[in-house]
Amino acid sequence: MIPLQPFLVGAGPLQDQEMRAGSLSLSEAWGGELLQHCCSENPQQVLGAQANGQGLVQLSGDVAMVHPGGGSWLEALGAWRQPIILLVKPMISGEIPGVAPAYVALCSLLAVPLVGVVQLGGRWTPQMRRADGLPWCGWISDGQHQQHAWKAANGDISSQEIEPEAVAAHLRRRMLNSI
Repeated sequence: MIPLQPFLVGAGPLQDQEMRAGSLSLSEAWGGELLQHCCSENPQQVLGAQANGQGLVQLSGDVAMVHPGGGSWLEALGAWRQPIILLVKPMISGEIPGVAPAYVALCSLLAVPLVGVVQLGGRWTPQMRRADGLPWCGWISDGQHQQHAWKAANGDISSQEIEPEAVAAHLRRRMLNSI
C-alpha cells in the first residue's frame, strides 16, 4: 500500500531555514513525525522505501528539476500518487511570485495530488489570495506581523490570526475529500 503521507514542497526560492520553520510549524499541528528528504536523493528509491506514517515529509530543493537518475521529483510524486502541500513565500510587496501558480499548473499537468498551498510568512491578505485563484489552505506566521485575516469556511472574514492547527485541519479535510 502506498502511504498517504503528504510531502511539503517549496514553490520557488525558499531558504532552508524558512522551509524548515514552516515544516516544523505544520508538523507540530499535524501530528506524527516530520521526515526530511532532499531533492538530491533518488526519488524512486525514497518513495519505494517510504513507510506508512502519520506525519509529514519535508522535501528540500527544487522538485521540478530533472534528477540525475532521470525524471524529476515532481514527476515521481505524481506517478506514486503522493499528496503534496506547496509552501510559498510572498514577495516583500505581499504579492505571491509567479512560480506559485506555475507549480500548481505543473502539478495538474503531472497528475500530482495537490492538497493545497500554504503561505509562509509575510502578511496574509485574503483579498489578494482570493484574486489569484490558487487552492489556499492558510498561512504560517513568521512572527513579524500582528494583524492578519482569514477567510473561514463560511466565507466570513475574520481578523483572527490563523493558527497552524487551523491550517493543518483545513489541509487534512482537503486531503480526505480528495481520496
